[in-house]
Amino acid sequence: MDFLNAIFLGVIQGITEFLPISSSGHLFLAEEFLGLVPDLHFEISLHVASLLAVLVVFRKDIWDILRGVGKTCSICEGDRDQGIFGWKLFVASLATVPVALLLESQFEFFRTTEAVAMTLIITGFLIMGSEVFRSKQERHFSWWIAILLGLFQGIAVLPGISRAGITISILIFLGVNRKHVAKISFLLAVPTILAALIFSVGQEGFAITPFQFVGCIASLIAAIFAMRWMMRLVRRHWIWFAPYCIIAGLGILYFLV
Repeated sequence: MDFLNAIFLGVIQGITEFLPISSSGHLFLAEEFLGLVPDLHFEISLHVASLLAVLVVFRKDIWDILRGVGKTCSICEGDRDQGIFGWKLFVASLATVPVALLLESQFEFFRTTEAVAMTLIITGFLIMGSEVFRSKQERHFSWWIAILLGLFQGIAVLPGISRAGITISILIFLGVNRKHVAKISFLLAVPTILAALIFSVGQEGFAITPFQFVGCIASLIAAIFAMRWMMRLVRRHWIWFAPYCIIAGLGILYFLV
């Protein structure tokens, strides 16, 4: 890997992590296209960048949530609401674990170009279905929605299934106000990515190299822009990611035949 490849892969990861088109799927396809051997240490550094991006964009919200978690019984309604919201994100993260561990055992089976193409198509239909079959009853982000959200998020361990795509889709499908769905999805990324990083570092270790550092910076900058863009898109135009995923998946399958 050279510096140009590191920057290119970093930008791919940063953009696709927070758009509903699967960062793991696009990163895998980009590595295949460049003829690179997947580097787990490099991928870990890119996930560090994704985590930092959320911390930068939502630093005030995260601070309010952390402060509120410790004041859940506070008489201050604002603190209490933020604390309960934080606990809901924690419960959603816990619900993710069993599904992710179950599918992670089959991870290598899905890490093929054909499988990624198929899961990209599935992501596209999830996005489309969430809008077509959206609940007409508006719901708050309740405890049971948090659990359901976490269970579905676990499926995103598979390359090609977008974490942002599947979490935003389930929230929209259930009728959660679309002004809040992207924010919930991105804040849920904090404990999710953090847990994945701890697991990955425990398994593989971590040592920063110049290539990883450059890729991490490129990914961080791209992720911040992608996140801010998606916050606007989800209110009106995000459904256009559905045909992108479906066409990309079908195109890959066509060229493989």
